[in-house]
Amino acid sequence: MGARDLGAMTGTKQHITIRVGAFAGTVGPVLFGVVLMVLTAVQYDFMIGIGWRPLEDPAGAWPSGLALGPYGWAQVLNFVISGLLLMLLAVGLHCTAASGHGSRIGPILLFVAGGAMALMGFNTDPILREGPRTLHGLVHDLAFALFVLCLLSSLFFLWRSLRRDAPWQGHARYTLATGVIATLLISLPGVAYYLFIAVVLAWMEVTAIQLWRLSRG
Repeated sequence: MGARDLGAMTGTKQHITIRVGAFAGTVGPVLFGVVLMVLTAVQYDFMIGIGWRPLEDPAGAWPSGLALGPYGWAQVLNFVISGLLLMLLAVGLHCTAASGHGSRIGPILLFVAGGAMALMGFNTDPILREGPRTLHGLVHDLAFALFVLCLLSSLFFLWRSLRRDAPWQGHARYTLATGVIATLLISLPGVAYYLFIAVVLAWMEVTAIQLWRLSRG
């Protein structure tokens, strides 16, 4: 096999990786959002019963508490599958990120965020409980903290690398705005938590669509 054939094969594999990542990134946010809405409606009374306060303190038991309900297995799968899909999106972005110092950090952080999201499949501890914290509850809480930290950090590193790539410059500004807004929202109480999730899922969806468009070109 000649150098030209090897290069063509490598390019083809990279192109497939990018398209797989784009497709995964398109499916992931929609899947996660739909499952959240359906389970919240179906298990609303259960969530209220375990201490969820939808307006005053939504983050206290939602969405993690959904995994404790009668249909909790669906939320466990939602965390795991959505996390794996986010990891694939990160790999696709890694293949398209502009070269240069720090260009790999954004996709790597996003990949770690996806892994942390998958680990959130370990059930959280209920707010109203008897006895000490469980190991799986601690894993869940640490995974959530890692997810938020890596996700927010990835947005700023991705902005720095994507702004050097002409087809991504407009999206780079959107990524920076998302990072700033999401950081503010996660630090605010009440319903701002819902907006944080919506803003982050919207960014994932838009990023995947942009990646898919560029892969076609």
